[in-house]
Amino acid sequence: MNPQQKNRLVAGIAIGVILGSSIWIYFTQFRNAYHNQALHQHIGEIMADQAAKTLGPRGHIVSIAIDTKDWPELKFQLDAFRAKLKKLGQYDLREYEMDTKDQPKYGVGSGLSGRRYVRTVKKNTKADLFVSFIGAPKLSAEEIAELGSKPKLLVESRSGDNLPGLFENKLVVAAVVSRFQFPAPGPEKPRTIEDWFQKRYQIVTPESVQGLQTRE
Repeated sequence: MNPQQKNRLVAGIAIGVILGSSIWIYFTQFRNAYHNQALHQHIGEIMADQAAKTLGPRGHIVSIAIDTKDWPELKFQLDAFRAKLKKLGQYDLREYEMDTKDQPKYGVGSGLSGRRYVRTVKKNTKADLFVSFIGAPKLSAEEIAELGSKPKLLVESRSGDNLPGLFENKLVVAAVVSRFQFPAPGPEKPRTIEDWFQKRYQIVTPESVQGLQTRE
């Protein structure tokens, strides 16, 4: 093989690598980003639906989240949550953005401690419903007693670990939880956003919490 042929071979390989990389980026980044946005918007709408189901057409809601700068999926959820609430009724929405202090435990569906939840409840005694987008708090017996009257709480959580106790104490009305049941119900090849939701998440209620499968 002469030098000219070698150069052509190297150039062809380089072009192939570039094309392959472009295709990979498209399917793993751009296409997945679209589905990711639609799925998280759907989660926000489901959270709004559950809030309206709990309160009826009006009420005072306090949402608990974190800065969305590093969590674009959370922004999709919160925007959709606000928009859907406006369509469902007359709700006074107060939004709390927790200071994470750069702790890695905070994220979409995780991070809310029992202590910080109790503080938020005590600052909002007129709230009808608290909605946490950063997980289900683990509450000690002392913290539950400190809450006094039991506030209604709706949560999005990566884990179902804290939920049985919260449901048992009648502190949670419903939860959107990452699914740990495999195979997931529904179609093997999801086609719609609802299919994707059923594959990756589940809605947990007082009636279904006993069947909740948590992480090993």
